[in-house]
Amino acid sequence: MISSRAVGAGAFVVIGLLLFAVGLFMIGERRMLFEKRFPVYTEFKRLGELEVGATVRVAGATAGEVTDIQLPTSPSGTFRVQMQLREALHPIIRTDSVAATQTEGLIGGVYLNIAAGTEKAPLLPEGGTIRGREPFAIADLLQQASDTIATVNQTVNELRGDVESAVKQVAITAVDARLMVQEIRPEIEAMARNGSRISKDTSEMIANINDGKGTLGKLINDDGLYERARGIADQAQMVMANVRQVTDEARQTIVDFRSKEGPAQGLFADMRMTLGQAREATADLADNMEAMKHNFLLRGFFNRRGYYDLASISPAEYRTGVLENGKRKAMRIWLKSSVLLEMKPDGTEALTADGRARIDSAMSTYLKYLPSNPLVVEGYAPAPTVAERFQFSRRRAALVRAYVLSKYDLPAQNAGFIGLGEEAPGSPEGDRWDGVSLTLFLDREALQFVNTATR
Repeated sequence: MISSRAVGAGAFVVIGLLLFAVGLFMIGERRMLFEKRFPVYTEFKRLGELEVGATVRVAGATAGEVTDIQLPTSPSGTFRVQMQLREALHPIIRTDSVAATQTEGLIGGVYLNIAAGTEKAPLLPEGGTIRGREPFAIADLLQQASDTIATVNQTVNELRGDVESAVKQVAITAVDARLMVQEIRPEIEAMARNGSRISKDTSEMIANINDGKGTLGKLINDDGLYERARGIADQAQMVMANVRQVTDEARQTIVDFRSKEGPAQGLFADMRMTLGQAREATADLADNMEAMKHNFLLRGFFNRRGYYDLASISPAEYRTGVLENGKRKAMRIWLKSSVLLEMKPDGTEALTADGRARIDSAMSTYLKYLPSNPLVVEGYAPAPTVAERFQFSRRRAALVRAYVLSKYDLPAQNAGFIGLGEEAPGSPEGDRWDGVSLTLFLDREALQFVNTATR
């Protein structure tokens, strides 16, 4: 027969097991051990007070707990937090959901709250990662407040001297203002007395005018004066009408003078005829002058004066020295194309800054002999064919001549240009040259120095 002690012990054990089972069930229910869950991850630069086992809420509803925290492998890494959440809340967790640590009350425990996503974002898959918002630390706030207070104190200390100086200046200004008021008080009182006197005199003047006293009063109150003034105004209107009539007649006279049948047209026709005759006479004079230049009796005179026609001289004739004529000596300054010219994108050449400086240096030697002695720009250029050599050399010579004419304001007939290909006997490089030569044909009697050659 079983003893009562054994029955009591068995009952105690059974009751204890039942209580343990109930407690285990309640704990499992609270920890959601019996619900289906899915993993979610988030990352933080710093954890704050978040620990494993912390509660996780989704939109305020208890959803699970933190099950693992993976530590970073480098200072720039992040803490990777693993959570197990209830499957029932999975539909509101989207890829744009944000996880943030929060505190229950002022001194409560730390939990992780996940904000519900939007309808446009897709559903977060199991094992997915959502963005984490860094936790806010009270210590950081206190540190910022401390830094702010320190900055304010420093600013106050720096401005203390300026404030004291400003207060002193205000006090000095107030004293100066009081002294100035005291000094100008007599003038202000005198101005007030004068204003009162002027007001009184004005009142008496207006009263006298109303009574008809004085010239102005008589003018205002005497009807006879008013009638005479009105008559003067009527006469002035008549005078203006006469002036207007005279102006109209003068305008009509001018119109008649400028009309097709007026005398102005005949005068203008005579002037046009005179100008036409003057142009014809000038053209005839130019033709006669050109003929005189080519006349064998006067050719020497014009050659000595620098008048010649390069267009009628071939390069071969020029090389024979026809411009020297036994009385002039050719003086040359050689300028190389590598310094003088540069190639433009369109394939044409242009003067460089150094090239213009070299031309100016050469012209400084010639200016004392110009414009009484002729100047010729000789162009030289290498090229595959003879035609190309003469074409390129002529373009170079024309370019330099145009610069010389514009810079030194020389008469066009006293500065010519000619293309000579690449053959240049007597040049610094022997019998070839790539560039130009500024050649001055100088009277032998005025020649003071020999030919100069520069590169």
